[in-house]
Amino acid sequence: MTDDLPPCIVLVDEAARTGADNMRRDEALLEQVTAGEHLSYVRIYRWSVPTISLGYFQKLDDAIDPRLASCDRVKRITGGGAILHDQELTYSCAVPSSHPVRSDPIQLYEQVHSAIIGLLSTLGVNSSMRRDAPGWAEETAGEEPFLCFLRSDPRDVVIGSHKVIGSAQRRRRGSILQHGSILLRTSPLTPEVPGICNLSENFDEAAFAELLPETIGRSLSATTAVREITKNAQ
Repeated sequence: MTDDLPPCIVLVDEAARTGADNMRRDEALLEQVTAGEHLSYVRIYRWSVPTISLGYFQKLDDAIDPRLASCDRVKRITGGGAILHDQELTYSCAVPSSHPVRSDPIQLYEQVHSAIIGLLSTLGVNSSMRRDAPGWAEETAGEEPFLCFLRSDPRDVVIGSHKVIGSAQRRRRGSILQHGSILLRTSPLTPEVPGICNLSENFDEAAFAELLPETIGRSLSATTAVREITKNAQ
């Protein structure tokens, strides 16, 4: 990590917000960096109610699992499959075109996921990117599952064979917005999808939540500042 990278502002949202509010705030960060700011942003947040976010190429009226029919729905500007946001932490990062990852945006997945894997390791959780997990093999082409956490990508973060972190991007004039969903525990709506707490009995969730903002910020820049967003902030 070099010192000439854009400084990173890390925003920790104290409020659990609606899907529409969360997506509005993330798109505003992308607009800021696209407008020419020499800053990167990271935002850490939660959701006020169980919400399905749909990838950019999915439709709001797509058929979904009947168990999820009563959930709020919102569109993401990033790609990928539908995500049930319930028992999780979500991060977003907005990176300007002046950041070196512009030349290879896939590296943003690598940097952020590797940093989180390192944090999990310090807390006694053995995770990896899917491509590094024993027995992983590239899946053959076919119809993808509707839910993102049932899809497979070599850069997913997994514990054993279970996906616990998945991310997606939107690129705009050299700037990048990346969303990532960190599954903490099983949602009652999708009991077949375990989270970190289910897979690691002694996982210290509080320590993880405290260290996560700075961890992701440091994956983007050597210069970071962490700020809390109050519940009433617009």
